[in-house]
Amino acid sequence: MLWRTFIAVVGLCLPPLAGTPLDAAELYRWQDERGVVHFSDNPHNIPKEFKEDATLIRSVAPLSGNQTYPVEARKASIELKKRGMTAVVQATINDLTQADFILDTGASYTVISSDVAQRVNIDLDKNYPKVRLQTANGIIDAPLVTLESVDINGMRVAGLTAAVHDFSQDDSVAGLLGLNFLNHFRMDLDTENGILVLERK
Repeated sequence: MLWRTFIAVVGLCLPPLAGTPLDAAELYRWQDERGVVHFSDNPHNIPKEFKEDATLIRSVAPLSGNQTYPVEARKASIELKKRGMTAVVQATINDLTQADFILDTGASYTVISSDVAQRVNIDLDKNYPKVRLQTANGIIDAPLVTLESVDINGMRVAGLTAAVHDFSQDDSVAGLLGLNFLNHFRMDLDTENGILVLERK
């Protein structure tokens, strides 16, 4: 079961800090007999029968605006992290920074923290449109920004609208992936094995 936040959209009101580079890591890609594309940063996780065809596709960090990416896949399986009852994935924002996001089918918008916004050079002093959110601490008006891209292991959405709000006291979680991201894909969540499969519609 996907974790649901206390954030709900109740109305729309229209009116250069750099991130610390992450440690470099290798990312391997292979395709199984069903045609599902798999990614892992640990070559020991690649099944023996697929090791020969596995390819090292890129270094995931440090990231820069000049970094190139492999051709977008139609389908990918993604290893989930578990935080209690929550399902968490690592996403790359604007090809500049990576962070952990909670999968939330109960959130209309994707939400990023103010720290992530600063890491991708979003000026929060600008006058952005606002979205009204019902949170555990009451109703707030959060700025709506446009992200150049959100990418999870090649499953990429460009021009995604996101609300900026520090909803969590857990610094290891940088936001929520809401329906405006997830609706671009057919989604199969295997919580028992910790695998999320996304396929482009």
